[in-house]
Amino acid sequence: MGEMAPPGLGDPAAPPEALDGKDRGRSPSPYPPRDGSLRTRVASAGEDRTALSRPMTPPIHQSSVYAFRDPAQADRRYAAGGAVYARDGLPNARALERAVADLEGAEDAHAVASGMGAIALTLLAHLSGGDHVVASAACYCETQALLTRELSRFGVASTLVDLDDPFAFAAAFTPRTRIVIAETIANPGMNVADLPRLSEVAHAAGALLLVDNTFATPILCRPLDHGADLVVHSASKFLGGHHDLVAGVVAGRDAEIGQIRRAGHLFGPTLGALDAWLALRGIKTLAPRVAWMSESAARIAAMLAGHPAVRAVRYPGLPGPDPARAALVRRLLPDGAGAMLAFELAAGPDAADALLRALQLIAFAPSLGGTTTTACYPPRFSPWDDAAPETVWSGSATIRLSVGLESAPDLIADLKQGLDLILDEHWDHRAAGSHARPGQEGFYQI
Repeated sequence: MGEMAPPGLGDPAAPPEALDGKDRGRSPSPYPPRDGSLRTRVASAGEDRTALSRPMTPPIHQSSVYAFRDPAQADRRYAAGGAVYARDGLPNARALERAVADLEGAEDAHAVASGMGAIALTLLAHLSGGDHVVASAACYCETQALLTRELSRFGVASTLVDLDDPFAFAAAFTPRTRIVIAETIANPGMNVADLPRLSEVAHAAGALLLVDNTFATPILCRPLDHGADLVVHSASKFLGGHHDLVAGVVAGRDAEIGQIRRAGHLFGPTLGALDAWLALRGIKTLAPRVAWMSESAARIAAMLAGHPAVRAVRYPGLPGPDPARAALVRRLLPDGAGAMLAFELAAGPDAADALLRALQLIAFAPSLGGTTTTACYPPRFSPWDDAAPETVWSGSATIRLSVGLESAPDLIADLKQGLDLILDEHWDHRAAGSHARPGQEGFYQI
């Protein structure tokens, strides 16, 4: 019987001797073909169809390094992009990168140890001292802290601006602006970014548009299709989807990702094999999870908007007074407005605290994107900020809700019983306002 041909380079489990051939280079396409629907591609995300055989569930490659019969084999494998050492990218991380690149419509992706790691590494790879960043004033508080507290120490300036104000946005640019940072769905404000307009202005100034797509996921929006250059995810959230991992991914063109990958080798935010495996496992069910969660979130937002204990609801799918804004939401989020919403209690922070204590099904947990519904206060500061108050995780009239896979009627019933309890106890929102702590007119969240 003839000897079976060795696996190709696209097979992340290929042994070192599989690279013995002359001038193999990379396999023709390490990514699965993009000729199926997004839902179909999600189900087989990260699979390498170039290999002669593959496990239906990939193994966890726990080793941090490969051994070789002679140094020349290691050189050939490294040159071909094969697995050699963990910081260079090992099989589970590469599979996750293939999956996210495919789903986002990107040429390549790079996976790291957290969502903040992905943002930080992207900025470190593409910025130098004297450069300038324009970012949303409503973006994630830790992204703001990274810009204003950390990168500023290395000579990188930043301007936080209202991205919905076209004049303020255009005025924020300088000759050294290199990157614009936006979020598809803002965290915490839940506004939908006008990605086509932002990309047009950014590119006219010679800047890259970096979009955090964590809340929307590629199931609801693919920012690269709307002009973005780079897309980042906290894979700990909806991509992984089970509250059991920490990971981040950035996707984009080969050139930009190549710079990020090289920087990652030096800075070392290496993603572990198990977390990468868990993230890819979660992606396999991303499409039905996001569809279900979005449908439930829309129903919950509608209920909250009509409840007398609620002053305001922030959810992209709710109808609003601005036809142009509604049209933008329909254009960017045609298949649903996501699983995240925020609502403000009319009776103030004390009422919010009472509601969180009254909920029986919904847990208080300061994260999001899992199979179970969670609620929390949006923290204003990093716990490591010397100026932060002791009450980082409490003291707001606003509650953020991450809708999970439970029955929508069950979630609505839990929220209603808690809200009705607030009304029954005769909360006076004018009096409750006196308990608000200084600076609570705005809010941030994780």
